[in-house]
Amino acid sequence: MLVDGAAQMGIVLGAEKIGAFFRYLEELRAWGGAINLMHRKDEREIILKDFLDSLTVIKYLPQDSSIVDIGSGAGFPGIPIKIIRDDLTVVLWEATRKKVYFLKNVVRQLALEKISVYWSAGEEKANFGDHFDLAISRALSSLGKFASVGLPLIKKGGILLAMKGRRGEDDLNNDFDYLKSYSLNLAFLERIRLPYLGHERVIIGLRKINSSAAT
Repeated sequence: MLVDGAAQMGIVLGAEKIGAFFRYLEELRAWGGAINLMHRKDEREIILKDFLDSLTVIKYLPQDSSIVDIGSGAGFPGIPIKIIRDDLTVVLWEATRKKVYFLKNVVRQLALEKISVYWSAGEEKANFGDHFDLAISRALSSLGKFASVGLPLIKKGGILLAMKGRRGEDDLNNDFDYLKSYSLNLAFLERIRLPYLGHERVIIGLRKINSSAAT
């Protein structure tokens, strides 16, 4: 399912990448019950609703770009993105300390490079400055909240990339004037369907047009 689903999105998974996803799945199983990591019925749901969902944004990520995954949780979408794209520099930003431990363990077990994990609620909430090319989140329900958290982290011309459910376009329309007040313009909007499940997703890209936008 993972290989065929990725192929439907134009992503070819070799043996090394497949092995990394398998090890990631093992870590999710091992840690899941102990720290209330995620709520999935089985491995099939993780593959279809988390792994493949995370890969839907791959085509929006320029070569050698830097990315911060806000509210990374169990590592989605940041870790699947990093497994596929060795060129990217990725920061996983997570507020729950136990999940931070899990993410650091996965990075170590998978021997991933150019990826860091930060506890956003503690002293590790360093002032990154506005140097990321993209901020990504599928955890923050409100586009306004995503903008307030992510905007200070991206450079002028950078993108806030929101992964939303089927009502994502409604969310954008409701918050559009508010988002414009943050000096954000709509860069792209695409409706997609997940392989096998057919669940609708909306990918929204908001471009930062003013380096002194509100924080």
